[in-house]
Amino acid sequence: MAVAGAATRLSARDWVQAALDVLVEEGIAGVRIPRLCERLEVTKGSFYWHFPDLDAFLDAVAAAWAEEATRLPEEATRLPEEAAPAGSGEGQLLAAMQRFADPRNRTLARAMRDWAQHDPRARAAVAAVDATVFGALREALEGLGFDRDDAEVRAKVLYYTGVGYAHVGPLGRQDTAEAQLRATWALLASRP
Repeated sequence: MAVAGAATRLSARDWVQAALDVLVEEGIAGVRIPRLCERLEVTKGSFYWHFPDLDAFLDAVAAAWAEEATRLPEEATRLPEEAAPAGSGEGQLLAAMQRFADPRNRTLARAMRDWAQHDPRARAAVAAVDATVFGALREALEGLGFDRDDAEVRAKVLYYTGVGYAHVGPLGRQDTAEAQLRATWALLASRP
């Protein structure tokens, strides 16, 4: 992230990224213009150069999180070949597991869901992410040969597991989180 200085100008994206960082650290209560100005070492004028008001800024923050959180299907094509064939249903499921196991993603998802409890813009962003990622997981399971109903049930279990990781965290050590989620994937992707 660019930090303001004599030769550096902040972009709207810099402001949004700072807000996402504060959201992870302090929750939505910390996402305030003076707090962000202090963090970025700039004046309020810089904020108002990019955003007309706090509401427009919070709209941008929610939209940026939703965009970042729904990149999951694209990430599946960048998995190492030894993990699963690129673009395969297995690749999408493994990408989901890696995404759910990542500590920052978990913390940010938890902060967004907390924010969504009392803010319609955050609630809409969370609902959009849930629908998109759940749909991608269901399609991945269908790609593995499960019929639509079975894929839907398995995708729900997988997604609810990921949301549970966001709120509770992995049971046990952090370094076992991905292994635990891979075991969940293996269970859900296997046939009886």
